Amino acid sequence: MAPFRALEAAARIAASTPSIRRRLLGRAMAAIGEGLSLPTPLADPRGGARLAWSALEGTSRDRIEVLAIDFARDEVLPKVRSEARRLIERARTDGATLVLVSDGLDVIANEVARALGIEQVIANALVYEHEAATGELAMPVVGPELDPTRLTQLARRWGVDLSRSSAYGACDGDAMLLSHVGRPCALCPDRGLARIARDLGWPIVLSGDAGGDA
Repeated sequence: MAPFRALEAAARIAASTPSIRRRLLGRAMAAIGEGLSLPTPLADPRGGARLAWSALEGTSRDRIEVLAIDFARDEVLPKVRSEARRLIERARTDGATLVLVSDGLDVIANEVARALGIEQVIANALVYEHEAATGELAMPVVGPELDPTRLTQLARRWGVDLSRSSAYGACDGDAMLLSHVGRPCALCPDRGLARIARDLGWPIVLSGDAGGDA
């Protein structure tokens, strides 16, 4: 699956709100999402997630939900690779429990999961007061790397044996998740994850290879 970045998603949604301040902040975060370096206080990936969604402070819940669902349908789902769709379908046929892990917003991830037939979602949730976003994320915050303790707890809750599970990742931040399952696979990985996968001997699936044994 082509990953969507929290900063990019937050920028797009923020830029769609009436507030000029949010439009300007949205454009600034879009630039960050395109690859500019984050300042030192954002070295913590979870801090980056908090900054991304803080732009939505004061925006109504229903407005955020509409914009988030539109983002999922217009920006995320069209970019889901055919390889990922085939792997999802194969896992479903095998009777696997399907889980989507994202450091984006749960409204976006839930819409993607619904469209792909994925049963469980791990993603970030906004905190609301009086049906308006506070700009804060509910704890625990999901960063680019999923907390292994939380992963173990969720696996136990869902009755999932990680040693017999498969996981697919595309970014180097997915390496932690991949390292905790019995059958990791790098799916059309970026340079960082491709290097890690080669070093650890993980299968790498490139475009057009999903019919293989990875």
